[in-house]
Amino acid sequence: MLYIRTGKPGHGKTLNTIREVDEKAFNEGRPVYFHNINGLKPELLRAAWFHFEDPELWFQLPQDSIIVVDEAQGWFGARDTRGRPPEHISRFETMRHQGHEVHLVTQDPRYIDVHLRRLCNGHIHYWRVFKSSQLLRFESDSVIEKVEVKSSFKDADKKTVRLDRKFFSVYTSSNASHHFQTKLPTKFLLAGAVILGAVFMVYRAYERYELGKEQPQLEASAPAAEKGLVEQVKGQVGSLINPVGAATDKEPISPQKYLALRTPRIPDIPSSAPIYDELTKPKTYPRLSCVMSRDEGYIERNRKRYRVVRAGDRAYICECFTQQGTWHKTSFSFCKNTVEHGYFDPAIADRGSGRDQMPEPRQGQQQEAAPQPPGQPQKGTLVQGVPFEKGRFLW
Repeated sequence: MLYIRTGKPGHGKTLNTIREVDEKAFNEGRPVYFHNINGLKPELLRAAWFHFEDPELWFQLPQDSIIVVDEAQGWFGARDTRGRPPEHISRFETMRHQGHEVHLVTQDPRYIDVHLRRLCNGHIHYWRVFKSSQLLRFESDSVIEKVEVKSSFKDADKKTVRLDRKFFSVYTSSNASHHFQTKLPTKFLLAGAVILGAVFMVYRAYERYELGKEQPQLEASAPAAEKGLVEQVKGQVGSLINPVGAATDKEPISPQKYLALRTPRIPDIPSSAPIYDELTKPKTYPRLSCVMSRDEGYIERNRKRYRVVRAGDRAYICECFTQQGTWHKTSFSFCKNTVEHGYFDPAIADRGSGRDQMPEPRQGQQQEAAPQPPGQPQKGTLVQGVPFEKGRFLW
């Protein structure tokens, strides 16, 4: 099993790798072999940890052992893929035969050889929250390359962990405990100030409202004036619903029904309001056109925009669109089948059917054939004239 663990410097990737691997090795009774972990003190850990010299000979370590290499890009870094992979890279293809479990720790998965990224069984990424001791731990079955984009982890398993300070003494880290001090971004401080200001303004408005209620300044004409205002508003709404010239035998609809007719059934689509039902009857139907690409450059540019599906060691993008250029979400299997074989559209008439014949002549443009004697077949070629209409096709 191959795991790639990533995180920016100071985001706790090495510390949490030691903590998680030590717990797993102790529970399973397996030895741990490590390289390039600065100042690691195995005697402070529960499992048996042993240092080994050459990471490129990892496959010679005992079977069923766990192997940890920090800053792994120094030995397993990206290379020219046109050449044959070296032995310490290709050995990962059959590593399960020896029961090895390898953890490669680095800042960015793109630092690691692409051959290993494709063989990776799990990608674990650590994201430190506001430079505090709280971390977000993301885990995915495949490598997520754009770790700097938070939306890349939308499909990964996410959980919150905290830096275990007792592991600060287990190894030598440039990010000691005094570096892990919470520092809120300026935009959060400004947002807090805005919220406090809004709360203060609401409080002042409520205070003035209560003060006005306590003052006994009600006059006798106030109720009548208020009632007259309500009647005036009702009259204006009624005039909009039942304007001058409309049938007077029907009573004006109520304001509630007036609003209901104009309230969209689907909040984001104004035309879904009942009042527009007569205007929004269908004039056509969506006809899908599907496109599929496996070009790596196109996939990289549109990875955020469209769904990427992997089949073996290749990636594909397959999407369908209507004749109006709008995107329509479909399954990958449907899209691929449509690209390769098409699909049957029952609304398209067969060639030679009644719906596919030449249009009838317009009024005033009649065509007459020369009369033939009864029982005598026509001779020669029959030519039928069709009036030209710009923009109209006859096939």
